[in-house]
Amino acid sequence: MVKIKNLFSSESFWQLVRYGLIGILGLIIDNGIFYLLTKFGPNNGWLPYLYQFISGSCGVTNNFFWNSYANFKVKDHMWRRFIEYYLIGQTTTIFVWLMLLIFCTWLGFNVMWVKAIATIVATLAQFVVNKFVTFKK
Repeated sequence: MVKIKNLFSSESFWQLVRYGLIGILGLIIDNGIFYLLTKFGPNNGWLPYLYQFISGSCGVTNNFFWNSYANFKVKDHMWRRFIEYYLIGQTTTIFVWLMLLIFCTWLGFNVMWVKAIATIVATLAQFVVNKFVTFKK
């Protein structure tokens, strides 16, 4: 019981919770922009991958500022931190692209479901790397 109490009172636990909430906001922005682009833009060939890059970049940029100021509370070396955060975010964007390619293009699964599941996996990996690299004090 004490270990559970200690877990819920730890800073890392609450950073994960805030990271998740910020991630939900970024997911709404990312998926909203992705949906609008695929709904109203041309949707053939390589364009969904471009749309993923655009929507992912918007979500990553939003989340960086929220995580910097509201979650990890770091305000120094912002350009360096942003570049690291963005590169980590785009690395996971490549992961999502690969999932879209494999499961949508090759196997015919629904694009929004594949994107949602791949994004959850990518977000968990991002938290670990960002906590110990990008936002290290």
